Amino acid sequence: MNISEEHLKTIRGAIIQSPISRMSMQDDLIDHLCCEVENRMSCGVDFEAAFAHALQRLAPNGLLELEKETYLLLNKTKITMKKLTYLSGASFSIFASVGILFKILHWLGANELLIFGFGGLLLVFTPLLLVTHHRQSSTSGFEARRNWIGMISLVLFSTGAILKVLHFVGANEALLLGTTLFSFGFLPMTFLKMYRQAIA
Repeated sequence: MNISEEHLKTIRGAIIQSPISRMSMQDDLIDHLCCEVENRMSCGVDFEAAFAHALQRLAPNGLLELEKETYLLLNKTKITMKKLTYLSGASFSIFASVGILFKILHWLGANELLIFGFGGLLLVFTPLLLVTHHRQSSTSGFEARRNWIGMISLVLFSTGAILKVLHFVGANEALLLGTTLFSFGFLPMTFLKMYRQAIA
């Protein structure tokens, strides 16, 4: 039994007015509900009961919850990558910061902490950050430039810190370049962004 044009409008209206924001998902839900309602109506159930049953069966916790679950399933890898990126960034930053403190206080283990912290930032966090930011196409030109300046300054500063600990040539130059980029590039652009958001 085919559903009428009026029934189709009711189903479409219910989905369009729901909290579902993605158009492709709205279309899929409308198709699914139409099939489900048709099946129930072919068994002699009236439209209202068939539609209510189909909605309850499809999304027992509501359509918004269904969209959230769908998003999590479709973006599981992306979410895991972001978690790993920020967790590694936080961990290696802590190691680097503690290493700097140990170095200032002339405590044992300072060099190892510095190499592990800055090495992790350089070899783990920065590549992960590049991958996750590369997938975000919505970043504006200003933000993209700021992110690149931040990443380059992090690479230079981390490289300089490791070279300094190992007493290699080029350490001071890398530290100077990284600090300059961070201080006169990344920080001003970050505060400019915060200022624009505050006055908007």
